[in-house]
Amino acid sequence: MRRALILYSTNTWLAFNIAERYYRGRHHIWCTPFSNGRSEKGEAGFVPPASCPWEIYRSLYGEWRAGDRHSAKIEQNRDGILRGAKANRDAGVISEAQRSEIAFIVLDAQIRDFEPLVYVIPYGRVSRLVKEVPVGERAHPLSEEYVIESLPRRLFDIIELAP
Repeated sequence: MRRALILYSTNTWLAFNIAERYYRGRHHIWCTPFSNGRSEKGEAGFVPPASCPWEIYRSLYGEWRAGDRHSAKIEQNRDGILRGAKANRDAGVISEAQRSEIAFIVLDAQIRDFEPLVYVIPYGRVSRLVKEVPVGERAHPLSEEYVIESLPRRLFDIIELAP
């Protein structure tokens, strides 16, 4: 990985709050050094829409703002939160009762609970936590994509973008 100054990720208000309440403020995120999918300096590297923080934010924002009850992005987020709850239960981070609570919260959540948020993560503070996503799991084999499995809240900021 080239020396990134900032990593970006998009998530929802609901996912953020569940991590804060149930996972001791630790967040599992997929991130990239490109907020808009392309290097601004003309360097090699890009991120396709499926993993691009700006594109994810833009499409999720549109579906969230419209109150789209059939939103694919919101359903993907629900599924991801439920998978995360199972993984945290299997890892002993939460109890079965807490996993059930999370499932109830996610299934009962309203569209407004899926407001998109952008995480801004200074690379220097998290470099030891960043893992490169295997090529076969990336949205494109040449894209720069990373995962941070347990990002403490104190190491990132949250912003809202205008679409």
